[in-house]
Amino acid sequence: MEINLKQLGTQAVEASTGTKKMRLSENAQSMVFQLFTKNIYSNPIGTVVREITSNCFDSHIEAGVKAPVLIKKSFDNQTNTHYISFIDYGVGMSTDRVDNIYGVYFESTKRTDNTQIGGFGIGGKTPLAYKRPTGHGQGEYDNSFYVITVFNKMKYFYCIFEGEESPVISLLHSEPTNEHNGTEVRIPVLEKDLDTFSKEMVRQLYYFENIIFEGFENLSYGNTLNNDYQIIRSKTFLYRGTEYSSSMHVCLGRVAYPIDYNVLGLNSSDYYLPVALRLEVGDINVVASREQLDYNEQTIKVLKKKLEEAKEEIIDMLTKQYDNIISLKDYFQYQNEFGKLQFPNGTSLNVGSLVKRKDVDLSNFKYSFLKMPNDRQLYHFFFETKKLGKKTKSRYARRNDFNGGYDELKSRSDIYYIENEFVRKVAKASYLNSEHGNYFIVSRRSILHGYVRSEIADLFNVHLDKLVDDNGKPLDFVQELLEMQEEYFDIVREVAENYDEIEVPEEFLRRKKRNVLDAELRNTTIPAKLMGSYGKSRIKLDKLFKFKEIIFYGTQEDEYNLNAACDIFEKLFDSKHVISRYDEYDNKFNRGDGGIIFIMLSKTNVKYMQYCKKAYHISEFYHRMLYRKADIVNNYFQVHGLLEKYDELKDLYRNTQFLQINKKWGNVISEVNTYINTIPARNSELGYIKSKLAKYFDLTNVQLSDEQKKIMKKIERLYELQKNNEKILSYIDKYSYSTMDDMLITILKKIMVF
Repeated sequence: MEINLKQLGTQAVEASTGTKKMRLSENAQSMVFQLFTKNIYSNPIGTVVREITSNCFDSHIEAGVKAPVLIKKSFDNQTNTHYISFIDYGVGMSTDRVDNIYGVYFESTKRTDNTQIGGFGIGGKTPLAYKRPTGHGQGEYDNSFYVITVFNKMKYFYCIFEGEESPVISLLHSEPTNEHNGTEVRIPVLEKDLDTFSKEMVRQLYYFENIIFEGFENLSYGNTLNNDYQIIRSKTFLYRGTEYSSSMHVCLGRVAYPIDYNVLGLNSSDYYLPVALRLEVGDINVVASREQLDYNEQTIKVLKKKLEEAKEEIIDMLTKQYDNIISLKDYFQYQNEFGKLQFPNGTSLNVGSLVKRKDVDLSNFKYSFLKMPNDRQLYHFFFETKKLGKKTKSRYARRNDFNGGYDELKSRSDIYYIENEFVRKVAKASYLNSEHGNYFIVSRRSILHGYVRSEIADLFNVHLDKLVDDNGKPLDFVQELLEMQEEYFDIVREVAENYDEIEVPEEFLRRKKRNVLDAELRNTTIPAKLMGSYGKSRIKLDKLFKFKEIIFYGTQEDEYNLNAACDIFEKLFDSKHVISRYDEYDNKFNRGDGGIIFIMLSKTNVKYMQYCKKAYHISEFYHRMLYRKADIVNNYFQVHGLLEKYDELKDLYRNTQFLQINKKWGNVISEVNTYINTIPARNSELGYIKSKLAKYFDLTNVQLSDEQKKIMKKIERLYELQKNNEKILSYIDKYSYSTMDDMLITILKKIMVF
């Protein structure tokens, strides 16, 4: 930012008694530092985000670097501290620059450059204004932060903190490096402030581009911290979205500022548009804290001018957009979306309050010679609509009626069209009826009948004595209407489906056929065996057809797979959900209709399964159901061998009291027990069905984790200890080692071999 610090005024001042420069008190230095590190900022977190990011971009400009700036959240497990880092790949800072520029308040390299945002020489120190209570006493806080900078193959680590009289820069470490020049400002952040930092990054950096955010995914505002957006840049304004403000505001360089319309003497409602006035650094000034605009006379003058220029450009852009209204579809969009300014990236902005319809030039519209009726009137003039489907006398039935028009055509899925005469198809009608309840068929209306003349007069203000000439050819005006009708029908074709081309899904036809079968075969029974039962039952087909849950079926050839699947389901899910009995007397399953069925049928009866709601061949068991338990099976067999090995150890070598016998081996036992206790409750029955599970899962190559391998080695060492003492302890096997008294512990200390 170009700033002239010496030019205090242009008017010469004469004094009879001489002049004298004002100066700071000898004791003022500490007060000035306090002011510019703590007291000047009303929003310290927002200021830190804005100023440090601006410095990163200024560094890139100075170095001519195109790389993105990186803002990263990290966590140090050793110190239990969250950090937010602002990282640039620009010029870096030499020790001389740190000492004589960065370390000096009000010193800056940017005062003669309007391409850079800074200039006051205080922005880099703003992290000192972010105070973190230490919890050591009332008013005690920490505001230190770190600067890691690379300059000409040397990397420097600094800590900046508040001293007794002034801030202090401490060089912690330096080392040679091959890293690119650049600077990282790393700020310790309280966990409770992470969301606030994230929120301020959205607001303060709204018009910054080329930033990469890393590590913010799990925060409340994390999903907005990305560069998946585009900024529309016109001559006088910028537009990104509505998140920053609903009213016109300022983007000074890259930094956004709200406008105080009261200071300007303007009504904010006249500028209710979410766009930013495009101003370059130096066009207007900001206050020393850079938190708001400096509303001096020049600023007010510039803002008023820029506001009007932006409004004029928006009006010009919209009116030029309306120059492209040519087709009927363009006209409908204009009518329904008046004031919607479209941008090249697909976004739009409603600026209808700035333009009146009467001021729009539609001379390029192909039907501009006509007095155009409204959209719905035009629709009903050109088309006939037939309502089909369920008949109901409900007073609410008309709520879903189709009223016609382009906008409603686009928004509905229950509109179909026909090219010629409507021929109703029973299966198709039944399908559409099930999909929509009511649906609508659109067809072209003949507009060459004599009675249509009065409608033409009413709608288009054109009086015709006849519609065709003596040769039966439509008059020119009528021909224009026919062409418009065909163009409108093209729109119908685009947004609706052709009734004659609809294909009824096979599944619907099967369901429909099943309903017929239900009526014909509802009392028919077939022999079938439910897995888990001892014999066959005669099951009524009606019960199978109406069964709402899953049925897995197969023939006698699939009996093993059916039994295996049933057994696996009981072990991995819950046996109470398996239906294994059918009461022929009451015609019901033992668990009602809530459960799962594994059923074996004869080959001649398999055909009925297609009419059940959710019936699948047993070969589909894995991808229909079992896949969701893959992690449980893998985790079980990952520790299965380890647990078996552990369980086979004698009580003595699993007893934590072993610490009193031998500290070294007692620690081994404690470590093994600690890990074993972290393993979730084991489904011991899974081991018994390993061969069945192996049909669906690869259990031949289940690997232990590194931690499990270490525990297994410790268990094997305990086995060695057990083996070495087996003969000695055989003489005192009368003792139980699950609990040990002091006497037994003393004996074992003396006789055991370690």
